[in-house]
Amino acid sequence: MFRLHWLEGDIRKTGELYNNILKGAVEMSEAKLFDINEVNWTSLNEGLRVCIFKASKQATMQYAEIQPGATIDKHSHPAEQLTYVQAGYIDLTVDDKTYSLSPGCFCQIPSGAAHHVINRGNSTCTAIDIFFPEREDRENSEKIKDMGHNW
Repeated sequence: MFRLHWLEGDIRKTGELYNNILKGAVEMSEAKLFDINEVNWTSLNEGLRVCIFKASKQATMQYAEIQPGATIDKHSHPAEQLTYVQAGYIDLTVDDKTYSLSPGCFCQIPSGAAHHVINRGNSTCTAIDIFFPEREDRENSEKIKDMGHNW
């Protein structure tokens, strides 16, 4: 039997959120849309640039480009993090255990876990991070142009 142990807590949290929405305890608004080609990117350190979509108080999404040899220093945060590697290769260390991630890989980083990243590959790594709840230390990327989506 296939079982996703690391998702069990998330499924419970999602169920609680859904129940609160049904009860009207969580305010829902209209859909929010975001295009990485319309926003100002931020350099967090040398070889790392990101754009941030703060969808709600419940979630923040980060699209990152990590250049070869670039690192993200060891850190932790209260938000749980889901990381998806879209392209390239990174070594992601979580609580002193290193995982080599390639295109198509996902990783769940528990709330409060110390983690860091290095791009040991020869090409830029693009990764998508989703944080639950929001990352309070991240600001929504400023929209600087309109690609004509009619949003």
